[in-house]
Amino acid sequence: MIEVNNLSISFGNLNILKGISTKIEKGEKVVIIGPSGSGKSTFLRCLNRLETPAAGSSIIFEGQSVTDKNADLNKIRQKMNMVFQHFNLFPHLTILQNITLAPLTLKIQTKEEAEKIAMDLLERIGLADKAHVYPDSLSGGQKQRIAIVRSLAMKPDVILFDEPTSALDPEMVGEVLQLMKDLAKQGMTMIVVTHEMGFAREVANRVLFMDDGVIEEEGTPSQIFDNPQSPRLKQFLNAVL
Repeated sequence: MIEVNNLSISFGNLNILKGISTKIEKGEKVVIIGPSGSGKSTFLRCLNRLETPAAGSSIIFEGQSVTDKNADLNKIRQKMNMVFQHFNLFPHLTILQNITLAPLTLKIQTKEEAEKIAMDLLERIGLADKAHVYPDSLSGGQKQRIAIVRSLAMKPDVILFDEPTSALDPEMVGEVLQLMKDLAKQGMTMIVVTHEMGFAREVANRVLFMDDGVIEEEGTPSQIFDNPQSPRLKQFLNAVL
């Protein structure tokens, strides 16, 4: 589904990503772990061109070049949606309006279709009664679940999750992770940057450990957590587990 070749990016004199290459297959759940500043979120943001990689980088998504300067980014982002750390809900719009905004703006659904899809999704996560309230009245966990539902309303082929629980109170993390686990079971292709090692072990098909702008090691959860090879990965796991 996604093929990444020699992905590099610098901010000023700082090399953030240093020639990353990897492939992500349809239906895979890829979890990216690593220390802060290792380039995890930047890698995710490059995949749907929220950051512009250096010349010579190549990202192919469903046969289309994401890195081509003429790429139709709106079309790509419809199919490769992203859930952010800080929800990014519009405070002046109701929950229903937040969810239906993108499908209506991009004219991919009628108002009736968009609202039906939104209500079905809200029903699914037990928040249908919140359709006509504003984000300020919700808990952090509820806001993040709404942000995930907003992505699902676009019917994407893959969802990128950028540390979706790191801004939440600990007691609210579980409800968001449960929704993500449900999506994984339903076959959604997911690429997740997270510090939740239990989630990585339980849900991932493959774990990428990033450090200093490169993929230092990758493997199944069992290989990464039970039999790490790289001294840097061993050091990281000793600190976080």
